Amino acid sequence: MAEADPQQRTLLRFLARLGQAELAAGNAVALVERDLGQIARRHGQPGILVFALPTVLMVQSDDGHEHRVQITPGPYRVGELRFDQMEGVLEIAREARAGRLSPADGLRKLDAVWRMKHRYGDFGYVLGYLLTTIGIALILRPTWSGLGYVAGLGLLAALLQVAVRRQPAWAAVMPVVAAFILSSAVALLYRYGVQEPVFQLLIPPLIVFLPGIMLTVAVVELAFSNTVSGASRLVAGFTQLILLAFGLLGGFRLFGGEMPMMQAADRLAPWLAWLGVVVFALGLHLFMSSRRRSLPWMMLTMLMAYFGQYVSGVLVDGASTAFFGAAVMAITALVIEYRFKGPPALVTIIPAFWLLAPGSFGLVSITTMAAEGMGTAGSILQLLFILTAIATGALIGAFLYSGLLHVRRARWWRKGPPVPESGPEEWEGTL
Repeated sequence: MAEADPQQRTLLRFLARLGQAELAAGNAVALVERDLGQIARRHGQPGILVFALPTVLMVQSDDGHEHRVQITPGPYRVGELRFDQMEGVLEIAREARAGRLSPADGLRKLDAVWRMKHRYGDFGYVLGYLLTTIGIALILRPTWSGLGYVAGLGLLAALLQVAVRRQPAWAAVMPVVAAFILSSAVALLYRYGVQEPVFQLLIPPLIVFLPGIMLTVAVVELAFSNTVSGASRLVAGFTQLILLAFGLLGGFRLFGGEMPMMQAADRLAPWLAWLGVVVFALGLHLFMSSRRRSLPWMMLTMLMAYFGQYVSGVLVDGASTAFFGAAVMAITALVIEYRFKGPPALVTIIPAFWLLAPGSFGLVSITTMAAEGMGTAGSILQLLFILTAIATGALIGAFLYSGLLHVRRARWWRKGPPVPESGPEEWEGTL
């Protein structure tokens, strides 16, 4: 049997490491397979086949002399990536697809991405979490006293996070532990006469645990017939919601009895919700250690998503507004990436997903169902409708951009020489 080409081994190792990194970044499996397949063809290896799942990656090569299958564990072995690491990984994929990065250089860059330290340290991590909590609270518009309680709960959650963030074993149980501790604190506050809606106090400090992006990517993958990966993400997302609900109910059962469902009076002014979007973007920048140049683009995408949802709310009511917000979000993110050479679309889209809040509504629905029985099962159907609306809106927005606005096709705003019609690797998105 002929010895394998060293360059091919390097290419296979690069494809495996890059696929693992893209899965850790949260990219859909269809886009991971697309990226790795294009990179293989760029290096004259059309026989390389890639099969990706959320937790495993398989790369098969056949050069006529040797048949090789390489299996790489998924992101659960490397942990979740921060925004600066996500951007680095997706930029490596973009350069490799375009043929501007060799496999050896790609491996070195990936190693550098893994070694990146948080830009703002523990202080920035805690401050960012606190600002993120306050930003979501402003969007939900509690009372001024409720905003103070939320800030205290956010600080408590941030300290819990920073205490265990260097211990990966705690990642699986941290959502239920944090939910239990925060709900216990809120239950004790109710014993001393606090009158604030429970979920306006609990959703902001728990927003980073809500699997909105996971559930929405699951719906997107199911729409692309990636049944195994879509179903597994859907189950994982609902499992995380159930764990959060279990922690919330446990805290109230232990310290406060039944979970109160009050309506707020004297809520904050509506215009403060727009300030909340800005504060939320700044908090995520610090908490998730995004690059400084990415902050304005993240903020713009979030403002446009909220604007699309807000304007559509004038004409339609309920979960349908999420569709329009998601469409505007996707178009904005892709224009930023390809027209203005900004960060990859996935980096600016993930924060905007939290604003569209499928996870927040899902947490309320599942917790209410657990507390009150199956009488609220209709809320689960509404949750699925919200997820479908956001996923469909993001897909429609991406298709509108590709057909009407992309510089490869939209002559009316193209600058410079025409973009070649061949070579789709340069224009395919990362949505």
